[in-house]
Amino acid sequence: MNPDVDWYRSGNMSPEVPNSSGREARNWLRGRLPEPDVRGKTMVLYSRRTFPKRTPAGFKSDFHGLFSEFHSVLGALAYAEERGAAGVRVHYESPLYDDPARGPNWWTHYFDSAAMRLRPEQFDAAPEVHLNGVLTKYGRFGGFSDIVGGSSAHLYPITYGLSRATLCRLLTSYVHVRAEILDEVRTWTASHFERGAFVVGVHYRGTDSTHKWTGGLNHYRTSPVPYEAYAAEIRRVLDAASPAAYQVFLATDEIDCLEFMRHTFGDRVVALDDAPRVRPHQQAVHLDQTLPVSKYQKGKSALVDCLLLAATDYLVKGRSNLSDASLAFNPEVPYSFCPDVALS
Repeated sequence: MNPDVDWYRSGNMSPEVPNSSGREARNWLRGRLPEPDVRGKTMVLYSRRTFPKRTPAGFKSDFHGLFSEFHSVLGALAYAEERGAAGVRVHYESPLYDDPARGPNWWTHYFDSAAMRLRPEQFDAAPEVHLNGVLTKYGRFGGFSDIVGGSSAHLYPITYGLSRATLCRLLTSYVHVRAEILDEVRTWTASHFERGAFVVGVHYRGTDSTHKWTGGLNHYRTSPVPYEAYAAEIRRVLDAASPAAYQVFLATDEIDCLEFMRHTFGDRVVALDDAPRVRPHQQAVHLDQTLPVSKYQKGKSALVDCLLLAATDYLVKGRSNLSDASLAFNPEVPYSFCPDVALS
C-alpha cells in the first residue's frame, strides 16, 4: 500500500495531530466573534457560501454542498438546545439544488420539514434570529458545523465536538428524511444486498477532495488517494471478518473508481446505477451545471448513498461530509478513515 496513506480505525485511540497555523488562526478568530442571543427565539439558517477565491475571471465564491449544510443544521440544533432557543428553521436557497417545481427551500426536497420545534409551546410566537450576516460567527460564511467537528474538524471522526450518539439523537428527534426517499433506500437494499452477506460500504470522494499545493494550508490532500489503498483496506476488513459471503457497496463521484473496484472485486461490487459520476479531472458533481441530471437528483442520490452506507456492516471512508453523515445515521457501524494528513 502507498506509504503516504494512513488509516485510522474506530476503536483505536485518537492520534495527536497538531493543527496547522492556518487552522489555529481561524479557530482563534472565530472564538472572539460574538455569540447571537437565541434564548426563546427561532434560529433561521440560510445557505452559506465559501470564502471568495481568486479565479481567472476574478474572485469567486461557491455555495456549500448538501452535507456541509446538513452538519450545520445538526450543529445549530445542538446550539439551540444548549442556549434555550425555541427552535430552528432552515431556509436553504442556493443554485446547487434549487428546483422551482418542489419549492424554493431545497431542504424540504429531502427532509420532511424546515421547522424544528425544540420548544413547541414557544415556537409559533417566538421572534426570529436571522443568521445571514457577513462579519459574524454564524452567518453567510460561517455555519455551525464546527460544533459537530470540533476544533480539528478536518480530522472528523477521529476528533469531534459532538459524539455520534448525540448526532443520532438530534436526527431522530428533529430531522426526518422524506418517506419516498426512505422507501427507495429500503427497496434498493432488499433487491441488492444479499441476505447474510457481510457488506463493506466504501465511500471514495474524488474530484474536489484534492487541491493544489495551497490545499496543504487547509489540511487538504494535494494528490489523490490511490484506489489501490482503498482496495487493500477492504481486503483487510474482509480478512478480519472472514465472512461466508461478502459484498462491497461503493459510493463515489468518480467513474474510474467504480471501474477499478469492479475490475478488482468483480460482481461483489454494487452501486447506484443512476448516481451522477464524472472523470477524475472534471469538476465536482454538485458544482457541475452541465451534467445531464437534475439538481434534485444530485442531492437525492447523495442522500441515498449516505443512507445505504449507514446500512452496511463496515465503512471504509475518506474525508467527506457525506460519509460523516452515515456515521450519524448509524452510530454503531465500525469504520476505517483515511484522513487528509499523515497520522505519524
